[in-house]
Amino acid sequence: MINTLERIGRFTSSQIWKLTTQNAKKDNFGAPALTYIGEKKAERSLGRSIDLGKGNQSTVWGNVMEYYCDKYHLDLSYFFQSKETNVHPKFKFWSGSPDFVTNHSTGDIKSFEPKRFYELTMWLIKLNDGLVTLDEFKKDEKEVYWQVVSNCILLGKSKGEIISYTPSEKQLYEIRSEIEETNILEKLGIEPWQGRYIVEKPIYELPYIPEGIEFPNFVKFEFEIPKEDIEFLTHCVTSAELLLNN
Repeated sequence: MINTLERIGRFTSSQIWKLTTQNAKKDNFGAPALTYIGEKKAERSLGRSIDLGKGNQSTVWGNVMEYYCDKYHLDLSYFFQSKETNVHPKFKFWSGSPDFVTNHSTGDIKSFEPKRFYELTMWLIKLNDGLVTLDEFKKDEKEVYWQVVSNCILLGKSKGEIISYTPSEKQLYEIRSEIEETNILEKLGIEPWQGRYIVEKPIYELPYIPEGIEFPNFVKFEFEIPKEDIEFLTHCVTSAELLLNN
């Protein structure tokens, strides 16, 4: 069974926020957590993932934009490892794949469609300016926050980093040209047919910031992981494992 758990049925950082949900009485897991635990139990019973891995446009877009965010905005202190799976050193049923690591932090790049890009970017701007608290952000952006916290726990990093990125109009034209003229999609592990829409769709149907607009297309926020959140999430994950086994 241990060998099977090394491959499938783990609780992962990308969905870990579900395990932080509670019921109305605040004395047990909430519906999202119970559903997620049930899915992990099904995977272990079947000996395989229940997700067939059919990449949608949002997933492909995120993978491509991670590369271009690095190309246009990040320095050599960022090491990308989103294709690598990190397993908790003690709890083998807990894993995650952060987009990047630095010497002191780990984090994720979010390249959402315009509405969500705006919402997350505004949060990060306000956090950087001290206009909102980390607790306020945590309540509204559970999925983003707990994913980063989870990956920090897995890698033993004290700081997390969240990046919100969408290409500028100029960048998007350059990206489309590179996709059309090179084999960059294959290098990124994306089938050409999956990423062709980035070239073939009218540009106004893709996420980007038009020229002449001052709203930033790249914002990042770094934060110290609160000790109480490390303890809380660890409790949630280990409790979920106990429930799954029972």
